[in-house]
Amino acid sequence: MLPTSASENHPKVALVALHAGYSHSSLALQSIAAYADARGCGHRMQLFDALVNTNHQVLIERLVEYAPRIIGFSTYLWNISASIRLSRLLKQLLPEMQVVFGGPEAGARGVELLTRVSEIDYVIEGEGEAAFTDLMNRVFQTQGDFESVSGLVYRKDDQIQQNSVQLMPVSEIPPIVSEGRFDSAKPLVYWETSRGCPYQCSFCSSATERLRAFPVERVEADLQVLEQLSNKTVKLLDRSFHLGEKRTSTLLQRFAATPDGLRFHLELNPDRISEQAMSVFREALPGKFQFEIGLQTLNDQVLINIDRRMDVAKSLENIRCLVEMRRHPVHLDLIVGLPGETVELCTSSLDQTFRLYPDHLQLGILKLLPGTPLQQQAHQLGYRWDTEPPYEVLSNPSMAFKQIAQFKRYAELLERLYNSGLLKTTLTGLVSQCFSGSVSDCFDRLLDDSGQQIARDNLQPDALFDQLCNFMIPYLEDTPGLQEWLLWDYCQFSLVNGKTPQWIADRLTLSEKVVVQGSRRRLPVITLTDTGVTMINQLTGSRYVAGRYALWPRQHKKGKPVEIFSLA
Repeated sequence: MLPTSASENHPKVALVALHAGYSHSSLALQSIAAYADARGCGHRMQLFDALVNTNHQVLIERLVEYAPRIIGFSTYLWNISASIRLSRLLKQLLPEMQVVFGGPEAGARGVELLTRVSEIDYVIEGEGEAAFTDLMNRVFQTQGDFESVSGLVYRKDDQIQQNSVQLMPVSEIPPIVSEGRFDSAKPLVYWETSRGCPYQCSFCSSATERLRAFPVERVEADLQVLEQLSNKTVKLLDRSFHLGEKRTSTLLQRFAATPDGLRFHLELNPDRISEQAMSVFREALPGKFQFEIGLQTLNDQVLINIDRRMDVAKSLENIRCLVEMRRHPVHLDLIVGLPGETVELCTSSLDQTFRLYPDHLQLGILKLLPGTPLQQQAHQLGYRWDTEPPYEVLSNPSMAFKQIAQFKRYAELLERLYNSGLLKTTLTGLVSQCFSGSVSDCFDRLLDDSGQQIARDNLQPDALFDQLCNFMIPYLEDTPGLQEWLLWDYCQFSLVNGKTPQWIADRLTLSEKVVVQGSRRRLPVITLTDTGVTMINQLTGSRYVAGRYALWPRQHKKGKPVEIFSLA
């Protein structure tokens, strides 16, 4: 809970954020509080944080004790249901309290929420700093003149009124970081150097937001504060980091020059990465950047269907360069269920993207987010979807429900086997060597072999190895390198024990005693051929050579990197 300055003469305001994880914080609410403070309106304002998937009894008790006159909820797809439930409980306990919902989820559903949730008094669409402060002043002064509050949805004379949204001048957006108003205790620091987006992708909630870049001088002032932090990841909320080649290159060079303990998480448009930017990435310290790249699809016609501009060939070329550096983690996203994308087109995008060998590959089902152009066209386009969060598509004319369900299972297998790191080398080799690079063919066979258990049940890592090992028996003897990759993955996970699959246990020998953490231990030994080390080096950026290696696995190191010993 972050209080602003207090004065007993002012009515109290609570701002509530329900987060999806411990590392998260709310830049939006911090900015609202800063804006109100700067105008002398935030003297009795407090920020309350909680996790969305926990018991909220303690939060309710704190809010009731605080007894705010106004309570604001920052809502997103993942917390809207919990926010509605909380507002209903609190309204019973504090019936005079005014409830305000804002954020991308409520903002797009203002009229609907006021129609069906009587406990919500106001909804704000668009930026909240000025709008919430204006609303707060009118409620406290009992003026009742709400027509000029930007983006406000409210009730008047038994009718629901909806005001137009006015964008704030960049100069009025509070400099949260340079003023030290962010939560520096969290491992993630949220930051923005621009608002809006230069693109109009029809599935995206930012499709209608005009782009506004912050002055470089403001960005520099923020960086001077961020440089004082250690062991933090700065997650930029910019919808696209490419706002002109000169600005982008200047900022990237500045980010790269910050102290070692600071990392920057960026969303990139892959076809917009300049050679100057690529040069910065090559020269920066390993791990200085984390890249999130939303490819969504690799089909030109589907890109046209969603109003997305992207040079596919240039995108693949640039991503391949980023991945082959093996200096900064690369996360790629694909979407299943886009208009006009068939099963064949989707599997083609999946196979091409998998062959880039990114650090993380996420396969998501299209969400028809409220207020987006695609959601407004959805009935006309023949979509069926869940009308409650997360609004996932069920079917469309190009893809049946059963086919989308199969892609959900593919997504689960990617998470369990590849993104987890548990069987990444094995899966990569299996797909490339035994299934001609077809991820879907491999997954279909694996799902059939396990009765879908491998994607459905809550399997522990040992059980996943056992399932995959049994599936691979027909391929292991005749596929060069496959045995090595399976043993390599297992030895990074665990020592041989009673749960080790028999095929693996039979093929692992133990080393002579090696000194590990001050003790002499016998470790599992793997013999790697040229074929084996080629794949391992490609996925990790390492420079192993053929030979014998002993491994001290990560589960015995509490998450620290595995120790690998080259044996003579």
